[in-house]
This record gives sequence, C-alpha cells and structure tokens, in this order.
Amino acid sequence: MKKLFAILILLIMNSISVFATDNTPIVSQKQLRAQIEQLLKDPDIFVENEELNAKIEFTLNTKGQIVVLSVDAEESNVEEYIKSRLNYKKINPKISSLGSNIYKISLRILKPEEA
Repeated sequence: MKKLFAILILLIMNSISVFATDNTPIVSQKQLRAQIEQLLKDPDIFVENEELNAKIEFTLNTKGQIVVLSVDAEESNVEEYIKSRLNYKKINPKISSLGSNIYKISLRILKPEEA
C-alpha cells in the first residue's frame, strides 16, 4: 500500500510540473522571428529570378543584439543585404532573455510583380 501511495504522489508531482512549465521561450522565439521579419522588410535588392532563398544562422549577444554567424545565399548581394540589416541590431529586451543559442531561419525574397 505504501508503494502504491508513493507512486501516486510521484505521478501527481510530475503532472504538476508538466502543467507548470513556462511557454515563454516559444512565444519569445515567435517574437524574435517577427522582429527579424520587420528588420528585413522592404528589400532594396534586385531580384532576377522569381525568388531568392537564404539560410541565416545567428545568435544573440549579452547586449541584446543580433550577431549574424553565417548566411548561405545564392547571390552575394543577398548576403550583404541580410548582414547590413541584421548584424548588431538591438532587439526587444524581453526577447533577448532567450540566451545565446544559435538560431537558424530561412528567408525567401520574392520578385515583385511588374506594375
């Protein structure tokens, strides 16, 4: 009976810890993505193909700035554009509490429709 009671207590404690977990990292990551989207808004680069793709790796430093680690893009002007718009840009202090993980994000720039 004591073993059954101990197992029941463990199950209750585990279920409480599952419900008590904090969802702020997921929300903060979405906010970080939205802020990067805002920084990369309205590109002033020439798009020859229908679309340009890039993969960006970055981290956040202790000053709450984005530090671009690498940009894997098809064209060098896309890489320069991304670095100029993101590197060492200050982000929202609430988001900067995410820590210094390495984040990866994909970017797709579509060719504007002709008027």
